[in-house]
Amino acid sequence: MRGLRLPHLRRELLLVVAAACLLLAVLLALVAVDVARLRSTIPADDVRFSAGARTSGWEPRALAPFDAGKRVLGVGDDVAFRQMLRVLRTSRLLDATVSDPTLALSRTELAERLESIVVHDPDPVLRSRASSLLGVTSIAAWNSTGPQGTQQLDRSELLLTGIASFEQAIELDPENDDAKYNLQLMLQRGQGLLPTEAAAGRNPSAGGKGSRGAGAGAPGSGY
Repeated sequence: MRGLRLPHLRRELLLVVAAACLLLAVLLALVAVDVARLRSTIPADDVRFSAGARTSGWEPRALAPFDAGKRVLGVGDDVAFRQMLRVLRTSRLLDATVSDPTLALSRTELAERLESIVVHDPDPVLRSRASSLLGVTSIAAWNSTGPQGTQQLDRSELLLTGIASFEQAIELDPENDDAKYNLQLMLQRGQGLLPTEAAAGRNPSAGGKGSRGAGAGAPGSGY
């Protein structure tokens, strides 16, 4: 009886192995399709975004599970940064309007995306840029907050938050001149509103690599 059952078990095992190989082949094919679509979609959307046209989000619908295509290419962080830039454009930070709920939602989403990049992106330069943009969101909120009454405290908190974001950006990338310039602007605007230590700032060598001030950045840069 055992001799009769053994070939049957072997056939079943071969069928299982064959099914697993087929499933793996299908999965690899789906990953290959996702990779090819990402390679064409990302640069195409970059062109559309630069031209101010509508993009697909740099992320075509994935066929393989678990975002395997993005993992193979290692572009998950790049896509996240590009999607943040799209939200940044819709946030219109230079617009002092505070009553538009759509803008408020967009700016909240922008802050969340920036914070995620600062925490998770492996590239310190991109993390520095995201931290600097977080500081810019604080400037935008500061500009749209009235200076009277209880809002004075809110403005001080916004200044402190912006200063911390720019300082973090400089720590991540000492060559981030925009962050240095914006930090100096925030310190100047905060005179009389911030505690003495924050208003004094830290600028060990004006124009040097570790400098935190307007003299370290390119003239006219910032924001």
